[in-house]
Amino acid sequence: MKLFYISVFYLLLFVGAVCACSSDSDLAEEGEKPAAPEEETSVNELKLNADKTNDVKVSVNNKGEFVLTTTGKDPYICTMPLDKKNPENSVVLTFEYKASKTINGFQVFFANPLSGDRMEEYGAIEASPSKWDTYSCNLYDAIEKYSWGRIQDYLRLDFGSTVGVQLYMRNVRLRGMNSEEKEAWEAEQEKKNGIEKLAKELPEYLKRSFSSEITRVEVTSNKVNIEGRYSGSGTCSLAEVTPYEHALLLTNFKKCKTDIKAGTFTVSLDRVVEYDGYKYDRLLSKFVLVRTVNGKDELVSCGRYVDADLIDRSKASSLPDCSGDLTKGGEADRSSQAGWNDVDALGLKAVLVGIPVTAVMWETQANAAKVGDQVITHQYLGKNYYFSKSYFEEMDRGLLEFQKRNIAVFTVICIRPEVSRDANAYRNYDHGLGMLFQHPDFSEPAGTNGVYSMVNLDEAKSVNYWAAALDFMASRYSDGTHGRIHRYVLHNEIDDPSNWNNIGYKPLEYYVDYFTKSIRIGHNIIRQYNPHVQMLVPVTQSWNREVIKPGIRAEYAVKKIFGLLNQLSAKEGDFYWGMGYHSYPQKFNSRTWEDPDATFSMNTRMVTFKNLEVLDKWAKTPANMYKGTKQRNIWLTENGSSTSTYTEQSLKEQAACAAYALKKVEQLSGIQTVIWHALTDNNVEGNLNLGLHYRKDHPGDPWGKKPSWYVYQAYGTANESKVLDQYLPVIGVSKWEDIIHSVSD
Repeated sequence: MKLFYISVFYLLLFVGAVCACSSDSDLAEEGEKPAAPEEETSVNELKLNADKTNDVKVSVNNKGEFVLTTTGKDPYICTMPLDKKNPENSVVLTFEYKASKTINGFQVFFANPLSGDRMEEYGAIEASPSKWDTYSCNLYDAIEKYSWGRIQDYLRLDFGSTVGVQLYMRNVRLRGMNSEEKEAWEAEQEKKNGIEKLAKELPEYLKRSFSSEITRVEVTSNKVNIEGRYSGSGTCSLAEVTPYEHALLLTNFKKCKTDIKAGTFTVSLDRVVEYDGYKYDRLLSKFVLVRTVNGKDELVSCGRYVDADLIDRSKASSLPDCSGDLTKGGEADRSSQAGWNDVDALGLKAVLVGIPVTAVMWETQANAAKVGDQVITHQYLGKNYYFSKSYFEEMDRGLLEFQKRNIAVFTVICIRPEVSRDANAYRNYDHGLGMLFQHPDFSEPAGTNGVYSMVNLDEAKSVNYWAAALDFMASRYSDGTHGRIHRYVLHNEIDDPSNWNNIGYKPLEYYVDYFTKSIRIGHNIIRQYNPHVQMLVPVTQSWNREVIKPGIRAEYAVKKIFGLLNQLSAKEGDFYWGMGYHSYPQKFNSRTWEDPDATFSMNTRMVTFKNLEVLDKWAKTPANMYKGTKQRNIWLTENGSSTSTYTEQSLKEQAACAAYALKKVEQLSGIQTVIWHALTDNNVEGNLNLGLHYRKDHPGDPWGKKPSWYVYQAYGTANESKVLDQYLPVIGVSKWEDIIHSVSD
């Protein structure tokens, strides 16, 4: 929904995107006889239609090979309509090609009819400028979904958005799956069935009462101590579930498996163990009681994670938490003295700093050396992990300056995707690392742009890398030696995952459970170093508004997400999470007090600056509190309004909006801060002008201060009333107390 910009002080190197093709040009290992290719079955030859194209120049050479040169941003060619029904097993699109450049975001439309809702994306066609290669993608699921393959149906083949690519094509066909493709497809079907099963069973699990329970999990520096009660007959087993496993899908629990007799029990385990080829910290696990019936394990308790207050603190900083009035927060330009002067002049109490972890981490030291980067080596569970020395030393300098000024620092940690249909999107320096972090189901259906990916928690290696990255940042930025990070936001605007935390389409229950595992990992690791840590969950204004296209994409209601988070926390051991809310006005319009979809009801469609009272009431409701007694903090970590033009009226309304937001948060004790986005208007956010400054290249007043800047500067000072009160008539009230309203339900 919103346009979130995280800058990195050096340019990222563009590297090749993931290969989605099967190549016949790879060289066999010396002495190895290449395997004979399988004979193709169910072959349906397709003909390309040179008269049905867009943004491509098409010719056919004397060998019958099509030569396509992309001339615009939407290049495609269609196949000729089928003159007979497509054979049932002809599902793998295959063609031979030569391509001058990599084509990112290859898409197939399944006509008739031709529609954006009948499109699937199949990754990249890798560059092969001089040798013929073979591209294959399995269309089975799409053919089933769209009932494609009737007479007169055809395919539209879209070749990314890069101008000037020359592509030779021949032998375009649909064929049957070979044995390798069939095995991969079957594994994918099993995974999909598991996702549907978990989404169906999770609500029942959250409602279910168990007679046996794990009552306490404590993690010391070297042990995990588990207490509980088994009320059944005979014996059961204590079992362990890692983040890359799903307790509701396991029928045979293999990790930990310790016999438990009826009654109360205490089990002490080594904290570090080796699982699936990697050392592993049980701090990240949950524990369950299971009973074996007819050869299959069944849950006899709910899962239980370590208690947030029983996490080892032998490495914890003794520094106090951020304190004082944090109402006035913003972003900061750390690259210039002018930026620091701005921070001081505004009197900011909190700032937001983004860390694009996959862009500043290396899988090997040699990969860093290839582009001239030196590394900081961090050990996690005895293994070396590598981080960009130049990036983090620059980060140190900025955080130390914030520390001198007693400014609380919030960080947002996101996963940049390695594969994106946008050829101009940032790529990570380390391709292998980017692929390791990126969720394997990352996809960009029509109408979306997967700016960030959900982290990959499906395998042991990627879980350890995610844990190591968080361990590095927490250990470095907790005791003040390099500066401090006080609050962590993991991922971005999770209610709109197709755009801001892409995991492919997933049912709400599965998605929230997956996200919760990620922030639990962060919480448990960071709390070892910073006992005050809160994991903030980033969401948009869509409180009770959602758009769901099953199997394609979803925008989920924030209220539902937080309801599930509360249930998971209560069921499996509460942890200290809060809200990182993005309360932009509706359509970014500065006259937020007029937002039609923001009402004073707990069932409002949207929460904007207008009705922050809804969040305040939510936070003060005992059912939503940490362990039922401690309020979950709400931090407005990204908020602002746009001056659509630079007219006097538009600038005045943005200033009024800033005053309105600050004075509303001041009167709502459930909300801790409002961090304004952005510091300056910029070209990466389209036609939005969200900043407190004009653009740096603004011809009339480069980097000039907008009226909203002076509102921010005056707030909390002796000059506050003089500056802010002039905007009361713009809002239509006579005093600031009048902007507060009661919530009706």
